[in-house]
Amino acid sequence: MNENLITVKHVKGSHSMRLKIGKNGEPILTLPYWIPKKMGLLWANKQREWIQKNTFKPTRFQEGQKILFLGQEIIIQHTEKRLQTHILDGILWVGGEKSFLPRRVADFIKKEFLIYLRKKVLEKEKILNVKHTRLTLRDTSSRWGSCSSSGALSFCWRLAMTPEFVIDYLIAHEIAHLKHMNHSPVFWKTVIELTPYSYQAKKWLKENAHQIPILK
Repeated sequence: MNENLITVKHVKGSHSMRLKIGKNGEPILTLPYWIPKKMGLLWANKQREWIQKNTFKPTRFQEGQKILFLGQEIIIQHTEKRLQTHILDGILWVGGEKSFLPRRVADFIKKEFLIYLRKKVLEKEKILNVKHTRLTLRDTSSRWGSCSSSGALSFCWRLAMTPEFVIDYLIAHEIAHLKHMNHSPVFWKTVIELTPYSYQAKKWLKENAHQIPILK
């Protein structure tokens, strides 16, 4: 493994070595100040299989590209006509200047996904009689969702490009945290009450997460 491909950072207050994947797809090694860079790289070299599997090169949406959107496979198609981005018969039509296509596709996905999430979140909240305080989308590369102690929910917008059963599981996972801010047995029991797709979704993410488009 080429050690020059790993970004090494010494972090104040850190107590252990950690590997993560940065927003641009590169492996990042964080170390406590007392661990030399060379020692950290030797440890990272033992994780090369994980690094090779999880690193990625950011891509851009382009005409003719097939993507999965809320469980439906669609093809991105550009038109010079000035029209709103929309899906018709399996085609995602994007109008205007072609150079704006990547941003307009991303904007469309985020807008429609947020509408979708609001509906699904409310459905599952009624089951547990809980309520979130805020719902937002984020652009993350290693975390699909989160729930804060204040009840704020956030999801990675790229989750929209996974099968619906995966989305259902991630929503259930975060809604369950509104009731149990831990990963105790009672938490997982609550997740099962909210979705029948826990096993399938975890398996799909483990095998396919690296194939979900990551935009730069």
